[in-house]
Amino acid sequence: MLPGAFGALPADVQAQVTASGRVGRWGRGELLFHPEDPAEALFVLLRGSVRLYRLGTGAREVTLDVHGAGSLLCAAALLPGEQCGMYAEAMDDAEALLLGRDVLTRLTQGQPGVAVALTEQITRQTRGVQERLSGLVFLEVSQRLALALLNLAEREGPWPDGGSLALRDRVSHQDLAHVVGSTRETITKLLGDFRSRGLLDLGYRRIILTDRAGLERATQEPLR
Repeated sequence: MLPGAFGALPADVQAQVTASGRVGRWGRGELLFHPEDPAEALFVLLRGSVRLYRLGTGAREVTLDVHGAGSLLCAAALLPGEQCGMYAEAMDDAEALLLGRDVLTRLTQGQPGVAVALTEQITRQTRGVQERLSGLVFLEVSQRLALALLNLAEREGPWPDGGSLALRDRVSHQDLAHVVGSTRETITKLLGDFRSRGLLDLGYRRIILTDRAGLERATQEPLR
């Protein structure tokens, strides 16, 4: 089954979409595309997380967004003559279905539900960008970190009543810094603060969330 908005399509339509593209796979740290690459295919992220970024002054990497399964990457492929316009880096092992523009045209003309799914997913992602920008402006880093941890927890499934939840994916301090728009040093300090408050525990490349209600409160008020 396809993730994201495509997952609501009938099984036979999903099979048609899958058969119409090719699957690409990348390891952690590998680039799916560069800014100057022609936007010839839409990437439907099937598995893993991908960071979109550009290079700022002094070659400083500026993270634009982080996407998980179901997201659409290089949406510029929906328009002719465009470039991808940014770097896309796999934050862990990633897999994506690549659909060329001609293929997308045939699919949307033959299966209107595909066009609806595309529109729905792009709308979701646009809303996500707006929420991320609002968070960068109006929330402190500690609040953004608490939100990011809760969002990661949602991928794990139901939270045990009164128990803890271990994040199965390997999430580094630098990964979290990219997600919340901060630095690795700041995230390391905040994670230590969260641990001292009983909100989480830290293992080797592993984060165990221990207080859901406390994390939810931390999204509302900055740490003091």
